[in-house]
Amino acid sequence: MRRDDYAPEQLQLGEDIDAARLRRAWRNVIQALLPRIPLSSRRYLEAITLAGIEGDQVRLQLDSAFGRNWVQQRYQRDLQELLSQQLGFPVSIALIGENTAQEAEPAPAPVAVASMPTATPHPAYPPPEFNPNFTFETFVVGKSNRLAHAAALAVAQGAGNRYNPLFIYSAPGLGKTHLLHAIGQGYLQRVPNARVIYVSGEEFLRSYVQATRQQKADEFRERYRAVQLWLVDDVQFIAGKERTQEEFFHIFNMLYGAGRQLVMTSDKAPRDLIGIEERLRSRFEMGLCADIAPPDLETRIAILLNKAERDGVLLPLEIAEFIANKIQSNIRVLEGVLTRLIAQSSITGEPITLELAAHALQAYLVNAQPSAPQIPSLDKIVRLVCEELGVPPEELTGSSRRGEIVQARQIVAFLAREATGESWTRIAEALGRSDHTTVLHAYKQAEQRLRRDPRLRERVQRLRRRVG
Repeated sequence: MRRDDYAPEQLQLGEDIDAARLRRAWRNVIQALLPRIPLSSRRYLEAITLAGIEGDQVRLQLDSAFGRNWVQQRYQRDLQELLSQQLGFPVSIALIGENTAQEAEPAPAPVAVASMPTATPHPAYPPPEFNPNFTFETFVVGKSNRLAHAAALAVAQGAGNRYNPLFIYSAPGLGKTHLLHAIGQGYLQRVPNARVIYVSGEEFLRSYVQATRQQKADEFRERYRAVQLWLVDDVQFIAGKERTQEEFFHIFNMLYGAGRQLVMTSDKAPRDLIGIEERLRSRFEMGLCADIAPPDLETRIAILLNKAERDGVLLPLEIAEFIANKIQSNIRVLEGVLTRLIAQSSITGEPITLELAAHALQAYLVNAQPSAPQIPSLDKIVRLVCEELGVPPEELTGSSRRGEIVQARQIVAFLAREATGESWTRIAEALGRSDHTTVLHAYKQAEQRLRRDPRLRERVQRLRRRVG
């Protein structure tokens, strides 16, 4: 490394102190900015040379006309802000080419320096319209969503810096959108005038395509500059859209670098998103990734009772349990059945009974009779797992510690608890164990393996469908 890298203000031949400070500041700016930019796009920034400073205007030389246009469109404001920080006073930037570097006339009118909190000449979207029913108070917390709920609450309360970005993922209908709306409403209650944008991945894609067609891509990005909280629902919709992902990447970097809070949801974990560039995937994983699993029986019952109470309806516990046994993997459908049941009761004047609940379920399930809840038995789960993994049932309930036998026990423990809601003691008996703590340990091991093994997740999902 050269000596002036250690002592950047050391004068070079024919250089004054202001020029040395400018050189030092420019080097720091480039070192800070380049890591945020794809390797294939760095060449234009690296080709820029300092042409001097006049008053508060820094002149930068880049001979390529295309390169100057590219830098102006994407990074001029970032360069101005970083250079102003390094020099200690606001500056503007004029990009010039080889033919203009020697001219005595002033460079083109500079773009005024604007700080991120105030540069909002064009609102990105109208103020978000959050669903008033989607709040933290109406969100039922269970073991399947506890981490996601706690992180979301921390973000809304302003204590979520360590969870930036927060990435929540789950199958459809398990509460991701509910948490996003709760975060937005909680944040605005704490900071009423905060700049919050809530957008779906599909809406982001559509808006960017429209801005590009209208040649307003710069304005599109500029609208995000003052955002304090960015909520993106179903970010998987930008998968496979190369230019949209590039724009998303730049906005993400701009906001993250300014310390703004980012929250994204998806139907898959970042590592499982197909068609998402690696640079975006790695940024999604920089903060906290929290999954929401299908709720267990107790949580499903609590969700139904909670919604019924909000609707001013007294829902018998046996009805809630009956519905919860039928709808096991989608909260949206679970609440839809209850809404249908309450509507039928209100319209017909009939009391809420098991028969009326079965009728409400017919729009979602076949043969939903109260006399036949069709909860899978533990024996059926053991049999199906043994068939799937090619494990003899007697070895599963025996003392073998072979890897495939241990894995089969873990899967049985997981499926039995999720599909039946049986007690740990009953599941232990089905596995030939006298101590329920060994089954609880097997369940937790299965949970951990499912998070990191996509093939195992597919196998368990296939088994869950067979179990019914």
